[in-house]
Amino acid sequence: MLGFSFFYIGFPVHAIKELRWTITDIGMFFAYLSLVMVLVQGALLARASEKFSDAALAFGGTLILTIGFISLFWSSIPVIYLAATLIALGNGLMWPSVMAMLSNAAGDMHQGAVQGAGGSIGAIASIVGLIAGGLLYNWLGAWVFVLAALVILPVSIVTPRAWR
Repeated sequence: MLGFSFFYIGFPVHAIKELRWTITDIGMFFAYLSLVMVLVQGALLARASEKFSDAALAFGGTLILTIGFISLFWSSIPVIYLAATLIALGNGLMWPSVMAMLSNAAGDMHQGAVQGAGGSIGAIASIVGLIAGGLLYNWLGAWVFVLAALVILPVSIVTPRAWR
């Protein structure tokens, strides 16, 4: 959530300042991103979860999401939309899978407490990420998207341990 919040606060500013997009352009971008997320979390995730473990989906999703954030560094509109596709795909595979892994690890007795704690930590990370992402964008510019990728990448390091 921390890295994703860097994106949510930094990208609109980046789109206006560096890409010279209008508010409509930004709205179209986020509409596209949301549409792809719906498709991924609907049809694709259901099929993928039949073939792959939650840990494998979280691992792959994290790597795809990382590549998507790094792709935002370029100013080409096709690359930016490719980045949106990768971000939606990666997030759509990673986040539900991480939450499922937390749920399964907690067991029936502690499932609600673990999911509640996970949601609370995510909310705190969102608050910190929005504030820090805005400040960091002013300092780093488009490099904040690379930083977001580096913040998210450790999830891919942790998830192979869950396979065991």
